[in-house]
Amino acid sequence: MNKVIISVALALLSISQQTKDPTSYEKFLAVATTEFFASAGRINQEFKLGEYSWHLDQGTRKLTFSQNGTVKVIADAQIVGSYSTYSHTWKWSWANDTVDDGMKKDIGKVKAYGEQHGYKDLTTARWECDEDYARTMTAAAGYILKSKGAYRGPMEDGYVFILITDIKWATDKP
Repeated sequence: MNKVIISVALALLSISQQTKDPTSYEKFLAVATTEFFASAGRINQEFKLGEYSWHLDQGTRKLTFSQNGTVKVIADAQIVGSYSTYSHTWKWSWANDTVDDGMKKDIGKVKAYGEQHGYKDLTTARWECDEDYARTMTAAAGYILKSKGAYRGPMEDGYVFILITDIKWATDKP
């Protein structure tokens, strides 16, 4: 009986130490990026998002893609964060006052996941990185939230990274 209790205690200790182990974060990112980018790639290819101009309406939480003024694709969206090409920093939307609450309502779950697992990059509001790592943070958020895809939209001094939670052709019936 004592051996079973000791074995369970050692297993639990091993699991709790894993969250402090930097390799567990690296493993998480590897799985998150592989799985999320595969899904996001299919969405981008199916809906040809790169071929259209985009518009994000924070009030309606809709991301639309248009061609010659005609809306082709409509997506429900959440802003993950932004990357500044000027300061080379990532900023989570949950820490950005210019993002409407509705556009970041689920991103707090990403921060909570980071707190639960001890993943500093998911819990720090703003920090230096390169653009590729901003994409990685978007993939991590998309993986955690089980989003369908993502879009990177240009802004004045960088990019806004947006998760797509639902997507359809504009001609589809509701």
